[in-house]
Amino acid sequence: MTHQLPTTVVGSYPQPEWLVDRKMLGSRLPPRTRALEIWRVNADLLEQAQDDATVVAIHDMERAGIDVITDGEIRRESYSNRFATALEGMDLDNPGIALDRTGHQNPVPRVIGPIRRARPVEKRDVEFLRANTGRTIKATLPGPFTMSR
Repeated sequence: MTHQLPTTVVGSYPQPEWLVDRKMLGSRLPPRTRALEIWRVNADLLEQAQDDATVVAIHDMERAGIDVITDGEIRRESYSNRFATALEGMDLDNPGIALDRTGHQNPVPRVIGPIRRARPVEKRDVEFLRANTGRTIKATLPGPFTMSR
């Protein structure tokens, strides 16, 4: 009897050049606060553009034969900042400063009160993913250790 080992992806899918300024994004460590300057699309069209790029990523994974599909994390500026900046208790307008892994100062979300999730953070992304593939899906969220960094 043979058993199939399900395949999936770990990490983000490459965002297309028309969506993000890769040179700008690659010139820095992953942002911990919002980095709206990386997006090449105007704010009023950004969600639609991210949806379009997400569909491309989903179809690429399906064509490659991936069993467990993600949304490619196309909408994220970094793994943790999308979640961290969606929480109550964070001052997004006046970030704190922490040393990054290279020893340089990096803006970080500053905690100013109790941290709460006031709204679903990835709900729409998961619903969009589910609507665009019949495959098994997964969504990734940063854990407490990553969030505390």
